[in-house]
Amino acid sequence: MMVKQLVALAYVDEHRAVEVLALLQRLHTDSAVPVQDAVGVVRGTDWNVKLHHYMDLAQPEDAAVPFWRGLIASLVLAPGTADCRKTGQDYGLLPEFEHELRMAMPPGSSAVFMLVTESTLAALLDELYRMGGTLLNSPIALCD
Repeated sequence: MMVKQLVALAYVDEHRAVEVLALLQRLHTDSAVPVQDAVGVVRGTDWNVKLHHYMDLAQPEDAAVPFWRGLIASLVLAPGTADCRKTGQDYGLLPEFEHELRMAMPPGSSAVFMLVTESTLAALLDELYRMGGTLLNSPIALCD
């Protein structure tokens, strides 16, 4: 089992996370975060949740989509996701992270989620703070 950091940049604006995700995609060559390890999440005022994820159609199967769908559905209550919902403890997340994320993502908000190593997080902190929003992170246990 590999331990990484789950980083969330939460915004009070529904559209900001998708803009930041697009910025990460444009800066992909200079960024330490592979775009397949980042998603944008929009929580609409109607409580619906949309997931924005970079997908390379040249790849035969994108195994990241079920992972991100399950993780986000476990963290952000979304209609129609009972089939994949777990608990934060199932992912090894800190309870404080879950609580702070719920507070930072009311209806009408958005967030960018990234999986990074601890050393990458330390190197990215200044850049992440410049992107604004509420920065949260927690260790997350991943199966190799």
